[in-house]
Amino acid sequence: MLEIGGAQVWRGQTHVLHGIDLAVAEGEIVALIGANGAGKTTVLMTICGLLRPRQGAVRYRAAGSSEPVDLARLTPEAIVGQGIALCPEGRQVFASLSVRENLLIGAYLRRDRAAIAADLDHVVSRFPILGERARQPAGSLSGGEQMMLAIGRSLMSRPRLLLLDEPSLGLAPQIVEAIFDILSDINEAGTTMLLVEQNASMALELAHRAYVMETGRVTLSGRAQDLADNPEIRRAYLGAA
Repeated sequence: MLEIGGAQVWRGQTHVLHGIDLAVAEGEIVALIGANGAGKTTVLMTICGLLRPRQGAVRYRAAGSSEPVDLARLTPEAIVGQGIALCPEGRQVFASLSVRENLLIGAYLRRDRAAIAADLDHVVSRFPILGERARQPAGSLSGGEQMMLAIGRSLMSRPRLLLLDEPSLGLAPQIVEAIFDILSDINEAGTTMLLVEQNASMALELAHRAYVMETGRVTLSGRAQDLADNPEIRRAYLGAA
């Protein structure tokens, strides 16, 4: 579904990604792990069109398409229209707007009102607390509730590929487990995922495959379970002796 080939990406004057190669197959959950500053968020921003590679390509095969498109040639809103949604780091909900308004913002490119209403009902059924708090300002929600809202908002665009940036950030362990269970259910229902996550243990438990990044480069990749069993990864990211 997604292939990044030889991507060289700068943020301002800083060269962040040094020839990244990465692929995500339809139906997978792929995790991207690594230390702060490794370039993980930059990968997601490049896929979304918020940053442009100076070299390399970001190819995506849309539903029903025989040929991939180069996302580097598209605007961010056109990329959303291709079926890609980002659930950003820190949730970034619109604090002064209601929970319901935040969810509807996720469908801003859509015009199919009946389907939007049905998807709103589906999101609320998956996250009942969002239905209970529908009229509350999003800023009044707890961190875990805001994370559910951010995921729900992303789902309202009907993504084929969901990008998630640090969904466990700042959340209590029991909330993280609940969120990751929900992500597993969403994947089983047909949504492909690329997950950036510092909680490497949870990420590798959820994912099918994973990439390890260090200073803008992929240093290891493979089946998530194999990486979880790798002594080097266990020492560096899983807290094992």
